[in-house]
Amino acid sequence: MIPRRFVPRLAAAVSIVAATAAIADEVPPSSTALPLNPIALHVPVAPRPIPASDGRTHLTWEVQVVNLAETTLPVRSISVRAEGRATPLLEHTGPAVAAHMSPAAQWTRPIDRIPSSGSATVWLDLALAPDDPLPDVLETRLVVDGEGLSAAAATARVRVPVDRTPPRVIRPPLEGERWGVIEACCDQSNHHRRGQRSVDGVLVLPERYAIDFVQFDRDANLFHGADVNENHYAFGKPVFAVGDATVVDVYDKLADIAPHAPLPPPSLPEAGGNHVVLDLGDGAWAMYGHLKAGSIRVKAGDRVKAGDAIGQVGNNGNSDMAHLHFQLMDRRNFALSQGLPFVFDRYERVGRIDAGTERLVLDPRPVVHSRDLPLAMSVVDFSARRR
Repeated sequence: MIPRRFVPRLAAAVSIVAATAAIADEVPPSSTALPLNPIALHVPVAPRPIPASDGRTHLTWEVQVVNLAETTLPVRSISVRAEGRATPLLEHTGPAVAAHMSPAAQWTRPIDRIPSSGSATVWLDLALAPDDPLPDVLETRLVVDGEGLSAAAATARVRVPVDRTPPRVIRPPLEGERWGVIEACCDQSNHHRRGQRSVDGVLVLPERYAIDFVQFDRDANLFHGADVNENHYAFGKPVFAVGDATVVDVYDKLADIAPHAPLPPPSLPEAGGNHVVLDLGDGAWAMYGHLKAGSIRVKAGDRVKAGDAIGQVGNNGNSDMAHLHFQLMDRRNFALSQGLPFVFDRYERVGRIDAGTERLVLDPRPVVHSRDLPLAMSVVDFSARRR
């Protein structure tokens, strides 16, 4: 008998295999005339639906692009279509192309053209309204300009089945008021969402859905008095197990550093700072980064229950202020993993951070959210729970 907890994952896996097989079945015979495209496209990880705090379901993924032509190719448009629908669900043209495309090695640099033999990454986020159907297959199209290119050759397509595996439901890793959701999902240009890298020869994006949590007071201050760790509201706050789990990794070798101190070149495992990794089961691991030196209360092999305190918020590793880095991933090593989506069982959205003024904008009244993901620049409260 198949254990009940595996049934949803098996069903999702079967749906992916079936969709992939359906795509393969549509391969035409070799006598069919096909375009020779100057660019090649590849989707490394299939998108998964994530209910989010804006009331929409987000599908977030990347497309790797390689220019096989002998000349630079401008990208005229990027679009996404559901199978069987002619109208794009998402389309980027003009300046929006550069806002959603960067060189493979420089996510901070927007580009709208790809040099000969060059590579790029297209960053996509499709936000579906509550009454929009979830597509089975998504097709991403890039249209390029090039001398002598036919319309067919100038349009490259890549199709990927949507992974319908639901995101993991977890309790929040923190408690308390006015936690800012920084460097987070989904349609954002930040070092989490776009932080792809090669580790030991493997291209990964561990922080695809990661969040940096900082804490504010009501006046949007991160600290009181002098700018030292002990005065930051987040520093020393307890962090909690997000589910029943086994502790598989603990790293606690780094001293906390002064806020905004120059950062050394990134290295592993020091970049994540003092950290704990929990095995949540069913192929998901939780990573807590930059924990306060000497605060970690667990060791590898320990069993923890949801809500158990495991350490405190600190400031070490690749960090410039007190904050908690939190992510879910598909392997125990955060540097070799692909980031996994998650949703919190409950939280209250109390406001947002205005990107232009960097001020805190509090809502007239808190809005209770259940089983969704707070998006970047949200401000949330996590209620205390009995343990």
